[in-house]
Amino acid sequence: MMFKTALQLTVAAGAVVAQLATATVVQAQTFNLKIAHLLPPGDPRDLGAQRIEELLEADARCDIDVQVFPSGQLGGFTEINEGVQFGSIEMSIQPAAYMAPINITSAILDFPFFWPTDTEQLLALHHGPAADMLAESFTPYNMVMLDIWHTGFMQWTGNEPMNTLDAYQDRIARVMPSELMTERQVLFGLNPVTMPFSETYSALQNGAIAAQENPIPTTFNMRFHEVQDYLTLTSHGTLDQYVTVNKPWWDGLTDDCRTAITEAVAEGNRVCLEETQRQEVAALAAMREAGVTVVELTEEERAAMRDATLPGIRDWYLARTGAEGQAIYDAFVAEMQ
Repeated sequence: MMFKTALQLTVAAGAVVAQLATATVVQAQTFNLKIAHLLPPGDPRDLGAQRIEELLEADARCDIDVQVFPSGQLGGFTEINEGVQFGSIEMSIQPAAYMAPINITSAILDFPFFWPTDTEQLLALHHGPAADMLAESFTPYNMVMLDIWHTGFMQWTGNEPMNTLDAYQDRIARVMPSELMTERQVLFGLNPVTMPFSETYSALQNGAIAAQENPIPTTFNMRFHEVQDYLTLTSHGTLDQYVTVNKPWWDGLTDDCRTAITEAVAEGNRVCLEETQRQEVAALAAMREAGVTVVELTEEERAAMRDATLPGIRDWYLARTGAEGQAIYDAFVAEMQ
């Protein structure tokens, strides 16, 4: 009887030691987080990513090694998307135009004359129930959408005012590699041409293309105002970013890590937004000072552009996304009313 008791005590003690060892391993587990994007250091997206790194490196809830890779250091948008899908990259910050080739449902962020031009209303939509439905559309592609970051409203530049549809007819414009955005430009009346972003300045300078669309900070940082005479404030769309992570990596994190990352991404969102707004004010003033003429739309001009583009894009999108796209579109419309 005494031998049996001693044996039981020995086994029990061994089990306790094993549990403690397992707990120690779990607590000591270190996760890696590579954050990839295509913009240069100092861009609002990069500053937001840097804030994520800063917060997580100091967060005791999660032992995680974070590295930010700007300027396409881990590849172009295709390589980054594939990296997040297959797990070689844990997180990316990419615009809808670059996510759409994988998840066409995500292209809804590029609808023209659809989103509120009031930033607070737009941000509310980014975190509402329709956005939650949109996030679910990433799951089949091995991705988790954590957030949407606002990086400005799209404006047109050209060597003449672009406040009427006639100004767009048959002109060549640079377009991002997105089917929806290409169709959007066609509906404006343009001849869209896809080209590397780095070649856009010279193409504008030598007249190979006549126009380009981007938020004001991007236009200024790329120095397009040096070779374009007019900035037309159409605010016809946004260049908002999806923050996505690899799903198996996300599912393998501890609850504390997921909480820490979610909070850090939200803080990165705030930094990105504030820097976007700061750069927009400064860039607009600098462009005016450099001699760029700034043109604003009348309500009638804006309505004409909306009527020419939004219905066609909506039909194009719904034909490709089916019931899922229809449900997400209807949910966003309901929230705007």
